[in-house]
Amino acid sequence: MPKKTNKDFWNIFYKKKLAVSKPSNFAVFVKKFLKNYSSTIVDVGCGNGRDLFYFKKNKFDTMGIDLSKNAVSLIKKRLKYTKDKKKIIHSDFARFNYEKNIKKKFSIYSRFTWHTINKKSEETLLKKISKIQNLEYIFIETRSDKDALCGVGKKISKNEFITDHYRRFINKDNLVKKINKNFKIIYLKESKGFSKFKQEDPCLIRLIAIKKSIKI
Repeated sequence: MPKKTNKDFWNIFYKKKLAVSKPSNFAVFVKKFLKNYSSTIVDVGCGNGRDLFYFKKNKFDTMGIDLSKNAVSLIKKRLKYTKDKKKIIHSDFARFNYEKNIKKKFSIYSRFTWHTINKKSEETLLKKISKIQNLEYIFIETRSDKDALCGVGKKISKNEFITDHYRRFINKDNLVKKINKNFKIIYLKESKGFSKFKQEDPCLIRLIAIKKSIKI
């Protein structure tokens, strides 16, 4: 099961403190989109909190979920207040009980985490969040199946591969079809140039969707 491989990989990764600390370009993009936003941003797969702390700095209410104990520990060490620490949760975001644990309006922010879960977990997540009345937006930035890394490593299926960790490269049309069932897509782009890092320039999908029951 690739989930265990990912869990071990990221625990080591964050223990060695290899993660970039400055906010991602996607976080900056989302922040510009969310002008006058007063609800909570739930960073699913928040890692070391690079984007979570950026949102906090810009006065957004935030919550973080990550499967790596070491990542969660890193964030909690940076937080001064107990009430903030309680909002950093060690859990699998695909199976987290959002409805039970979040009572006010919120949005889901997923940067580079959608491609870390398999199809079954994706189905579980989408089924779960489609029923939540207080969910507003979904923000996704994920690796596309047009990315250069697609096909590299041990092949699990057509678009699933393991190198030092598991990735499932996302087909844009398939993702749109799944999201469209319960959400209205208001921004969609598949391109390079979103997240350049040293010599890397991955092909990514950026998607913003809003719950169909919400008027904009």
